[in-house]
Amino acid sequence: MIRTVPDRQNSCVGSDMFHDRHAPPPSPIVALALRALAMVRTWRARDRFRRELAARSDHELQDIGVCQADIADEVSKPFWRA
Repeated sequence: MIRTVPDRQNSCVGSDMFHDRHAPPPSPIVALALRALAMVRTWRARDRFRRELAARSDHELQDIGVCQADIADEVSKPFWRA
Protein backbone atom coordinates (compact mmCIF):
# COMPACT_ATOMS: atom_id res chain seq x y z
CA MET A 1 0.00 0.00 0.00
CA ILE A 2 1.39 3.40 -0.97
CA ARG A 3 0.67 6.32 1.32
CA THR A 4 0.69 9.83 -0.02
CA VAL A 5 0.94 13.11 1.74
CA PRO A 6 -2.05 15.33 0.96
CA ASP A 7 -1.17 18.35 -1.15
CA ARG A 8 -1.76 21.78 0.25
CA GLN A 9 -4.64 23.49 -1.49
CA ASN A 10 -3.57 25.94 -4.22
CA SER A 11 0.08 25.29 -3.55
CA CYS A 12 2.73 26.46 -5.95
CA VAL A 13 6.44 25.80 -5.87
CA GLY A 14 8.08 28.66 -4.03
CA SER A 15 4.82 30.44 -3.29
CA ASP A 16 5.36 30.26 0.46
CA MET A 17 8.72 31.96 0.22
CA PHE A 18 7.21 35.43 0.66
CA HIS A 19 3.85 34.62 2.23
CA ASP A 20 4.66 32.57 5.31
CA ARG A 21 2.02 33.19 7.97
CA HIS A 22 4.55 32.61 10.71
CA ALA A 23 7.25 34.88 9.35
CA PRO A 24 7.70 38.31 10.88
CA PRO A 25 6.59 41.26 8.75
CA PRO A 26 9.25 42.74 6.47
CA SER A 27 11.39 45.50 7.84
CA PRO A 28 10.25 49.06 7.10
CA ILE A 29 13.02 49.46 4.54
CA VAL A 30 12.01 46.28 2.70
CA ALA A 31 8.35 47.33 2.80
CA LEU A 32 9.27 50.75 1.42
CA ALA A 33 11.34 49.17 -1.36
CA LEU A 34 8.46 46.84 -2.29
CA ARG A 35 6.02 49.77 -2.43
CA ALA A 36 8.46 51.78 -4.55
CA LEU A 37 8.88 48.84 -6.94
CA ALA A 38 5.10 48.47 -7.24
CA MET A 39 4.79 52.20 -7.95
CA VAL A 40 7.43 52.08 -10.69
CA ARG A 41 5.65 49.09 -12.26
CA THR A 42 2.37 51.01 -12.23
CA TRP A 43 4.02 54.05 -13.83
CA ARG A 44 5.59 51.91 -16.56
CA ALA A 45 2.25 50.20 -17.27
CA ARG A 46 0.49 53.58 -17.56
CA ASP A 47 3.16 54.90 -19.88
CA ARG A 48 2.99 51.78 -22.06
CA PHE A 49 -0.83 51.93 -22.18
CA ARG A 50 -0.82 55.61 -23.18
CA ARG A 51 1.78 55.07 -25.92
CA GLU A 52 -0.25 52.16 -27.31
CA LEU A 53 -3.43 54.24 -27.17
CA ALA A 54 -1.75 57.12 -29.00
CA ALA A 55 -0.66 54.73 -31.75
CA ARG A 56 -4.25 53.60 -32.51
CA SER A 57 -5.83 54.60 -35.80
CA ASP A 58 -9.03 56.65 -36.01
CA HIS A 59 -10.89 53.52 -37.11
CA GLU A 60 -9.70 51.54 -34.07
CA LEU A 61 -10.65 54.40 -31.76
CA GLN A 62 -14.09 54.57 -33.32
CA ASP A 63 -14.49 50.81 -32.73
CA ILE A 64 -13.84 51.22 -29.01
CA GLY A 65 -16.01 54.33 -28.77
CA VAL A 66 -13.50 57.08 -28.03
CA CYS A 67 -12.55 60.14 -30.00
CA GLN A 68 -9.17 61.66 -30.73
CA ALA A 69 -9.78 64.45 -28.17
CA ASP A 70 -10.25 61.88 -25.37
CA ILE A 71 -7.02 60.20 -26.41
CA ALA A 72 -5.17 63.52 -26.50
CA ASP A 73 -6.32 64.26 -22.93
CA GLU A 74 -5.17 60.87 -21.70
CA VAL A 75 -1.84 60.90 -23.54
CA SER A 76 -0.99 64.40 -22.31
CA LYS A 77 -1.01 63.26 -18.66
CA PRO A 78 2.36 62.58 -17.04
CA PHE A 79 3.04 58.93 -16.21
CA TRP A 80 2.54 59.44 -12.46
CA ARG A 81 -1.05 60.73 -12.84
CA ALA A 82 -3.91 58.25 -13.04
